[in-house]
Amino acid sequence: AMLLVLCIAFCAGCSSATREKLDVLITLTEELPQSLAEHRANAEICRKQIERITGMWADAMPQFSYLCGYTALSRADEAVWNLYASVGAEDAAAAVTARCQLLDALRRMRELEGISLQSVF
Repeated sequence: AMLLVLCIAFCAGCSSATREKLDVLITLTEELPQSLAEHRANAEICRKQIERITGMWADAMPQFSYLCGYTALSRADEAVWNLYASVGAEDAAAAVTARCQLLDALRRMRELEGISLQSVF
């Protein structure tokens, strides 16, 4: 019985830490410009923010791989690196599109990762 309690506590702790990291990534991604004009006007700030997002993503990816489904994880991973590549290529249109894809992927990961009736049924 004690082992079961420890296992449940460990899983709850991991889930909570994962949700916190996803929340931070979602917030950072939401702060990126939503339009081409905004992105072009703030290109250097965007670049730094995207580097921060990709760094956090790379650090958190191993933890996410234990708790999130492969399809959702792969989709978010692709969106993160598309966002990074678009900034390297100075392609504002691709960056705005990748931002939307990443936000959607992160939100889905957060929704599917948690333990709730919605994720069970």
